[in-house]
Amino acid sequence: MAFRQVNFEHLAKFNSDAAFKLISAYEGQIISDIRSECAKPKSRTFAPSCMRCDRKSWFRLRGVQPDIISDPDPVLDHTAYIGTALHERIQSALEKSLGEDWIDVEQYIKEHPIGYNCEFTKNGHETLIYIPEIPIKFACDGIVRINGKYYLLEIKSSEYDSWNALTEPKAHHMDQVKTYSTILGLPDVLMLYIDRQYGYVKTYEKSILTLDIMNTKDRFVYVKGMVEKNLAPDRLPQNDYMCTNCEYKLKCREW
Repeated sequence: MAFRQVNFEHLAKFNSDAAFKLISAYEGQIISDIRSECAKPKSRTFAPSCMRCDRKSWFRLRGVQPDIISDPDPVLDHTAYIGTALHERIQSALEKSLGEDWIDVEQYIKEHPIGYNCEFTKNGHETLIYIPEIPIKFACDGIVRINGKYYLLEIKSSEYDSWNALTEPKAHHMDQVKTYSTILGLPDVLMLYIDRQYGYVKTYEKSILTLDIMNTKDRFVYVKGMVEKNLAPDRLPQNDYMCTNCEYKLKCREW
């Protein structure tokens, strides 16, 4: 077995006092921004990304604040930042390419009533939707019209290896999309996956079953009922992917 000498110059993050102060200024501000964002009060609403876990939705509806983060993770924050930028790039390109078949979400809902009073906020190409009646708050990546049919567009970014292994949408992403489809009355979905390293894309068409829509509506009712009773719903198995980085991990253990 051969051994190679470590090149410490490649391991160093800075090589002078000025370089140290610059990198400290940047990293320090990123950490401060993450802490500030985490400290903001969470909405007492359902969130599609949390619908897989009734316990997490229950915490949100009760106004329970997430655990205090002792060590913010800049890597996760950077990943989210890159994902947001890729969303905007894809949406912008599709809007230019599809023209009138790129559908404004707010206008679509006004022309195809969904049975709820909605409040809309634009954030770039995304439309933020708040429905007090449920209550739920979420961002819709877009609605497109292909061959005369309306599709809910959902964009996901991932690392290249994860993207390369895809042969169909990830199950936990479909849990989230079922909520969008239930609320918007759009059972037909186009899932667009982009890898964050090279920008390669894959797209899958899926249809949400009527049974899934009914189950989603039942979960809204169930979780709200548990909030009224002050009874915590069952948690997910501890090896579930949602438990790994859950912002309520410590509080969940208490229950």
